[in-house]
Amino acid sequence: MTLAFRESLTSLLPAPQDTLQRHLGQMTAQDWAALSELLAARLPEFDAVIALPGAELLGEQVAQMRGVPLLRADLSTGQPRWDKTAVTGEALLVTAQLESGEAELAAVQQARAQGLTVPVLAAAVERTSLGGRQRLTQTGAVIRAALQLADTPRGLNVERRAPDRWLTSA
Repeated sequence: MTLAFRESLTSLLPAPQDTLQRHLGQMTAQDWAALSELLAARLPEFDAVIALPGAELLGEQVAQMRGVPLLRADLSTGQPRWDKTAVTGEALLVTAQLESGEAELAAVQQARAQGLTVPVLAAAVERTSLGGRQRLTQTGAVIRAALQLADTPRGLNVERRAPDRWLTSA
């Protein structure tokens, strides 16, 4: 299911960060569809989806498939906030690219302040060299990444050291 998504990104590698960022920013709803279907099918139950900027299409599709509300995170104030606050329970946090985890951590903290817990974070791409996974697992969240990339002297490349293989059977 994620083969087309992974191939579209790995065909760019090795690549500088801006190439990856540009590619993710240009993805259409159709480009995100297979990954959305997989996330909706394989992740545990949740009551809402929180989408960080850049992951709005992915979050929208997952929320629609699961029949739950989508909360679009607005980071313009320095602290994330979303357009709906009447949701409680568990939320799936969706990000296009997990890097240092600072934006995701701020969103988790804001979710908690509004009565939501975030047991799972789904990342289309995880930059393993930047420490986001370590920062977020300290909150108790499980990280699920469709593609893990490492920083190498030649640019970003597929993570080979200890990749998270939760999607390889899909």
